[in-house]
Amino acid sequence: MNLPGALLALLLALSGAAQAQPTPQLPALLRDARYCEIVPVHVTREGLRASVYNTLGFDDCPAGKWEAITRLDLLRQFETLAVVMNGPRHFLMDGIIASGATKTGEVITVGGITFAKRAEIGLSLHQAMGPAYTEQTIERDTTYRFDAGKPVFQLTGPDGAVYVMQSYAQILEPALTYADLPGLGAKLTLPAGWSYATRVPEQDLMLTAAGTATVIQDNLKNTYQKMIPR
Repeated sequence: MNLPGALLALLLALSGAAQAQPTPQLPALLRDARYCEIVPVHVTREGLRASVYNTLGFDDCPAGKWEAITRLDLLRQFETLAVVMNGPRHFLMDGIIASGATKTGEVITVGGITFAKRAEIGLSLHQAMGPAYTEQTIERDTTYRFDAGKPVFQLTGPDGAVYVMQSYAQILEPALTYADLPGLGAKLTLPAGWSYATRVPEQDLMLTAAGTATVIQDNLKNTYQKMIPR
C-alpha cells in the first residue's frame, strides 16, 4: 500500500516518539539527593527474581505522587503478586559511573513518576524473608565515588567485613536526615559483633560493582555495599 508522503512522515514521527525514552540526568549535587524505588518480584524457574527501578536522574520523587501510588496500581503495572515500594531514600555517594544494563535500563512511568531499571536481584526464600543485616547479591555495573574529606558511614561485621552506606531511608524513620547519620549507631539494633562508625577518607573512595554487588540493610532499611578487599 502506498501512503501519501505527508501521512507516512507523520506515522514515522509518531513511531519514533513512541519509542523514544527520556534520558536521566544526574543532579549536580548527588550526595543527599532524594529518590524512590519500585521493586517488582516475580517467580521464575530459577526462583524469585526482583527488578529494581529508581527515579534518579528524572526527579526527586514528589511526595504527593509517591504517596498516591497504590498496591493495586503496582500489581497491575507489573503483573505480579509482590511489589515493594522502597522509598523515599537519599543517596550518599558523590558520583556514579554506570555501564551496561545499569546505564541503559528500561524506562517506565508509574503514577506520573518516571523510573529507570537499574538492577536485577536473584533471591532465595531466605533472602526474601530474611532479617536485617542479611547479605543479598545485586546484579549491576556501577562505581560509586565518595569524595575525599567528606564523611562515610559504615558497618563492620563480626568477621571484619566493611559495608559502606550508599543510601539512607525515610521509610521507618521519616524524620531521618543526613545530619543525623553520624549518631545513627545509637538508633540501630546491631547484632552481636557488629559496629557502626563514621570516617573521613583522605582519598576518594571508589566502590565498584563489576557485574554484582553484595549489599545489606540495617534495621531501619538504610542500605550498604560491601567493600571488596584489594
